[in-house]
This record gives sequence, structure tokens and C-alpha cells, in this order.
Amino acid sequence: MQKKDYFPVLEAVIFSSKKPVRFSDLLSITGLESDNLQEILDLLIKKYRQEEFGILLKKYNDAYIFKTKKQYADYVEKLFDINKVTTLSTAAMETLAIIAYRQPVTRSEIEEIRGVKVERTLSTLGKYNLIMELGRKETIGNPILYGTTDEFLQHLDIEDLSQLPEIEKIEQLFIENIKDKKDDKFVDNKNKTEKSEDDINNRKMPNNRYSEVN
Repeated sequence: MQKKDYFPVLEAVIFSSKKPVRFSDLLSITGLESDNLQEILDLLIKKYRQEEFGILLKKYNDAYIFKTKKQYADYVEKLFDINKVTTLSTAAMETLAIIAYRQPVTRSEIEEIRGVKVERTLSTLGKYNLIMELGRKETIGNPILYGTTDEFLQHLDIEDLSQLPEIEKIEQLFIENIKDKKDDKFVDNKNKTEKSEDDINNRKMPNNRYSEVN
């Protein structure tokens, strides 16, 4: 098969997945050599950057996903009715920023920086697939180490952690909607263990599965 013959194969596989498809999985599926697959993926990325297409092929941390171009987000929003207001508290944002820039980091280390308990916020961030457990620290008690996920990279529209913006800019960039099928809110304001939990920042944005970050 020629390189272009793999275009529909990769398009079908990546399009059918709700999450970014790992490069290693694409290798297994196509049977291609690593260099050849990378070249074909680069060609596909270039192809979908053309104005005639309404979608883009995006790369996040060595994984690939199709996303709607931002200029068409309003139309997609009407179709899927995903224009709910989702809230992200200051407490959650601060915790997420600490994890992003200091990972791998333990809960106690985060709490030392923030000065409040973060157990519930960690649970919420994990629920929305923004953070994950990276293992355990080799110290007394072997506490869990936390880091960010590929979903987090998608919300910032960066390929990997080396492209993280300055910490002061992370909140401005984190404007994509984190939508849950059951809850309208990102955090539970009843969490009285975190003093900043009632400080809510509303963001009305389309679901990140369907659009780019502005």
C-alpha cells in the first residue's frame, strides 16, 4: 500500500475513538514501521489544516484525535446541545496548576502549598480525567503521586508538558468545557474543608471533543 492508502485507515480508527489514539496502538493496527507511520500522520495533519476541511487532526502527548475547527464550534454546539455552563472553582484550578507544574506530587505536598485539605478536589479532578495516579513515592507511608492526563493537555491545546504556559496564564487558557452527563458543576460547593470552594469562575464553552481551544 502507498502512503495515501493508509489515510482512510487512520481516519476511520482515530475518528471512531472518543479519546486520543496512542501512536503505539496505531502501529499495532496498521503494522507500519514507526518512521512511516509518523510521516503519514504528519501528512494527515497537514491535509486537515487546509481551509476546505472543518476538522483538524490534533496530537496530544503522542496520541491523536480529530477536533472541530474553532470557527465552526457554534454550529456543532447547536447540534449537540452542549452549551451548558460548567463551573471550575478557584480551589480546583489552583490544585490543578500545582499538579501540572510540580508533578509528580503527593497530596500532602499540594496541601502544604495551598494551606488547605485537597482530598475532595483531587477526587473531582480525577473524576473529570484531568489528573491521574503516577505511582507511589518511596518514603514513609508510600503516598500516591499525582500528575496530569492527556485530557488536560487537550484542554490547554498543547502536545506535551514541555509546552506548558507560564503559570499565570494557565487559567486563561483553560477555557474548554468539562462536561459531565449528570452534573452541571465541576466542583461541589458544599465541600467545607476547602476555604476557596465557593469562589466560582463560570466558563461557557463548547465540549472539547468537538472544538479547538480558542
